[in-house]
Amino acid sequence: MASMAMSRAMSRTMSRRVETTTMHDDARAALEAFWSRAELSKLEARFAIAKEMDALPRLPIEALRAIALQYRYFTQIFVTDLAHLVVRCPESRLRSLLGQLVNEELGCGDPELAHLRLYDCFLESIGAIERAATSDRLQARAHPRVRELLGELSSRTANRSLFYAIGMRGMGGECVCGVYFSVMHGHLRKHPFIVENDARIDWRFWDIHAGHADLEHNKLVRAAVAELLDGEHLEAVNEVAAGYDHGTATWEEFWTTVYADHIGGSA
Repeated sequence: MASMAMSRAMSRTMSRRVETTTMHDDARAALEAFWSRAELSKLEARFAIAKEMDALPRLPIEALRAIALQYRYFTQIFVTDLAHLVVRCPESRLRSLLGQLVNEELGCGDPELAHLRLYDCFLESIGAIERAATSDRLQARAHPRVRELLGELSSRTANRSLFYAIGMRGMGGECVCGVYFSVMHGHLRKHPFIVENDARIDWRFWDIHAGHADLEHNKLVRAAVAELLDGEHLEAVNEVAAGYDHGTATWEEFWTTVYADHIGGSA
């Protein structure tokens, strides 16, 4: 009887080990599939052929200003969502990295170097906003659908699972933004108004977000997410993937929305 009981116990132990190994193998396979789908090079190729990129240099300057203005609201809410993500993250490389990104977004202690302020300087230099515009006045110019999209991102950052929020805001926000801007920047610099006034335009925001430093951030964030997911179950990987998909879909809808009133007649 004792040997039979021991045999059954050993069998259950072996079954649990096989089940655990299978679960980790499934999670590892799902993670590899996700990284393949979310490769930065694939994002870059997709954005490069987007119709708005081709139309951007041919837009009337009034349309270009209106489109550029709407991105300030994305910049404004992004740092708040990122800070919320830092609060939710466990002690990890990812938490430290996201904290560093929040600090940089806020200007490392200097409000004049906060990225929202730098973007407003860009908008001022192309004539999209007045230099003395108040915060309330600027907020009133946000597109209604843009408000809804950004509100939904903030709500999901706070209320969905941590892994979902990491995929959505840590990757679907930080990583996708950098790739899109690196492509957009090249087309923006071809616009006749931009070419003519290049020396008078404040490019500091773009130097950060369309340059090598932001692409390096993307790689660091992805590596930190991979480290956090190491040894996690399939559910965690699926949550990151689902959050990433929502983040990228929202990013694309954001730009579709802001281009909608301007792209048709110029494409």
